Amino acid sequence: MFDVVILAGGGKEKELIEYTGLPNKAFIPIHGKPMLAYVLEALKKTGEVGRIVVVGPVNELAPLIECYGILAVPEARNVPENLRNGVAVLQPKAHFLIVAADLPFLKAEAVSSFLEQCKPYELDFYYPIVSKKDNEQRFPGVKRTYVKLREGTFTGGNLFLLNPAGLNNALSRLEQVFSLRKSPIKLAGLLGSKFIFRFIFRMLTLSELEARFSVLFALSGKAVITRFPEIGTDVDKPSDLELAKRELL
Repeated sequence: MFDVVILAGGGKEKELIEYTGLPNKAFIPIHGKPMLAYVLEALKKTGEVGRIVVVGPVNELAPLIECYGILAVPEARNVPENLRNGVAVLQPKAHFLIVAADLPFLKAEAVSSFLEQCKPYELDFYYPIVSKKDNEQRFPGVKRTYVKLREGTFTGGNLFLLNPAGLNNALSRLEQVFSLRKSPIKLAGLLGSKFIFRFIFRMLTLSELEARFSVLFALSGKAVITRFPEIGTDVDKPSDLELAKRELL
């Protein structure tokens, strides 16, 4: 059984906030249920999930505690701190899942398939990626951020499998990367000029990406190509929300 940390802190998607009038998209109602509920139901249906901690506004989480058997943890200032606080409550002893709260399309089958692909769980970190072809076939017309590699064009997923043993080192580096996110020059310096060059000219391979990640975060990691675009299709814009309302009827 895998413990889970769900990150449901308030976002900064101004357009979506103005569209819904809600400051936190995890609680946007879709056919009478908050978006977060769809994520919780998908996880529960896998039969492979143990304890679930949700990091977010505790008052809004209160109605979900008994219904879904979750632990609610107050949100902090940013994602790295939220993750640290969630893990502090769980104290996981083995690999655990980190999941975004804005994945209403997520299905139990997608989660189970990803966990199966990660076996035998020998590495520290597993990250799902979806091919552009699969994503556009499942969600035609939906705009996503893609990375072009030698093996193909991919978009990232929004759940991860992590070994808690290397978490402290990883979080320290994550906080550094997070602090540099608005300074492309400093961030590029952290990644290295050779890495940036190969990325720009589409020479980068998956193995090189994994190796750079391992150096950057002091963790062994693997990008897992999944056939389930639902893992990466989140709700960031009003058009994403309207798609969810149509798809989840």
